[in-house]
Amino acid sequence: MSTAEMQKRIKYVNDAKGQKTEVIIPYSLFQEFLEMKISMEIYEQEDVQQSLKRAKKQVQDKKTKAFKDIEQAIQWLNQ
Repeated sequence: MSTAEMQKRIKYVNDAKGQKTEVIIPYSLFQEFLEMKISMEIYEQEDVQQSLKRAKKQVQDKKTKAFKDIEQAIQWLNQ
């Protein structure tokens, strides 16, 4: 769902002064936010970040192997 679509579905709750204090969102939108939050928590873990740095360095150092398809990759792994 795009940001514009999300904004159309959000309802704001205002206090007596007219200040926005809460947001009401559809449950499906809440689930999307929750899944995104979980993904971000995993991505931000130190071991994941270290793995990404190692992978980037291996690509830069040309220490990777390209495969035409998954079968070729599986055959190489089984050697």
